[in-house]
Amino acid sequence: MIPAAVKPLTVSPSARLLLTAGEDKTIAVAPQIERAGRRTQALVGEAQAQHEIALGLDFGTSSVKVVIGDSALGKSFAVPFAKHEGIDKYLLPSRLFQTGSQFSLAEGAQCHRDLKLSFLAAPQDQSNQVRIVAFLALVIQRARAWLLTRHAQTYRRTQLFWKLSIGLPAAHFQDSTLFSPFAQLCAVAWAVAGNTGPVDESTIVALLRQPPTATGSDQDAVVTVVPEIAAQIYGFVVSTSFDRRAKNIYLMADVGAGTVDASLFRVFPAHGGKWDFEFFTSVVAPYGVSNLHRHRVDWWTESLQESSAPAELAQQLLQFKFQTDQQRNIPASFANYFAGIKVNKRTGMSDPDRHFYEKTLAQIQGRALLRTWKDNLLSQEAIAGVPFFLGGGGARMTFYANLTASMNQRPTGYSWLYATPRALTLPDDLVLDDIAKADYDRLSVAYGLSRLELGRVLKALPKPKLVFPDTATWTDHYISKDQC
Repeated sequence: MIPAAVKPLTVSPSARLLLTAGEDKTIAVAPQIERAGRRTQALVGEAQAQHEIALGLDFGTSSVKVVIGDSALGKSFAVPFAKHEGIDKYLLPSRLFQTGSQFSLAEGAQCHRDLKLSFLAAPQDQSNQVRIVAFLALVIQRARAWLLTRHAQTYRRTQLFWKLSIGLPAAHFQDSTLFSPFAQLCAVAWAVAGNTGPVDESTIVALLRQPPTATGSDQDAVVTVVPEIAAQIYGFVVSTSFDRRAKNIYLMADVGAGTVDASLFRVFPAHGGKWDFEFFTSVVAPYGVSNLHRHRVDWWTESLQESSAPAELAQQLLQFKFQTDQQRNIPASFANYFAGIKVNKRTGMSDPDRHFYEKTLAQIQGRALLRTWKDNLLSQEAIAGVPFFLGGGGARMTFYANLTASMNQRPTGYSWLYATPRALTLPDDLVLDDIAKADYDRLSVAYGLSRLELGRVLKALPKPKLVFPDTATWTDHYISKDQC
């Protein structure tokens, strides 16, 4: 008699979903303060000083972070967006509301999500472009409104000249089909933010057809797009931990909501306070937190069906599948999604967490690190023990935090293939309310964008290999007595 197959799950009558929706505490700014963000100056009367102000905008899949840097004051201000405590205060969900043709960050008839991922998937789609511009314009307005009202006394006698610096994953930065359209959208967003009327679709479409040009006014901004990882390392390279005489080759992985961005690169101090970056590898893969969550949801949906579980359990779970801007943490393990359900071990049954983790590790260890040796970009000696920084919101999860230990282990046959964990440190010039030091990396990209003077961004080329001429016989290298 053939035994009955073991079902993947044992479901009790009291089984229930443990996921709950996070509380939305985004600040609803008063209309008069919101309108203040359409201006670029707090100047009253005649200017007695001039400052260059850099608005560093980290546009993430799940949330936006903004830091405004003033090099003359030697300070960078983290911009708060929410009523949370700690780091959550500085995270604005990456979602956009629309009513008719007008857009808002707070409310509306329609809610647009996955703004960044949609654009990266179809950068020429006008709907995606319009939403990106609208969202960035509203973020710029809100950040400027905060600075010009909260610090009005600081800047009431100062003329401000603005720079808008926005990050893009290093791999996308090197892709002209993404970089050029994105840079244009950022410039249009700045122009829309300074418009006297509401942020609406017709204004954006008109500017997309005829991009804005510099007028020489202090309303203009220098718009730059920077590799996110270059900005993220900035706080480290300007600290006392940075040794100009060292190799200064770093491996960094940023775990976001949608993707993991991993790069191996070298940093060079350049002239005029600028920094040059040479990228050996830049790999973006869809292994971020939200995609881990979706992978688990798919596994649970299939397993619940195979186990003849009540249909409402899967239906409740599916309601949480697609929100990349969710303001809550996903469970530490796939096994923690339900109460009253036991996961049965059986031959051939896959562990969704292990499968996803192995792919993520392969991206960083294989495609970002080992590939540099295989492509003859770096020697084994240069790679061995390279400093490794793990950052981004996902780095809080034990699932991703385990990558630091895995990267420090040496695979069989590759004793030189390991990385040494390092941590980003909180800069002294960053002005913000108290947060845990371990949470600083959530703001590290925005901080770097507000301070980094980017020089050249280079793509490393393979080292030339020594080529010896073909040798017909051993006598070609033999000198006889007759030739002496």
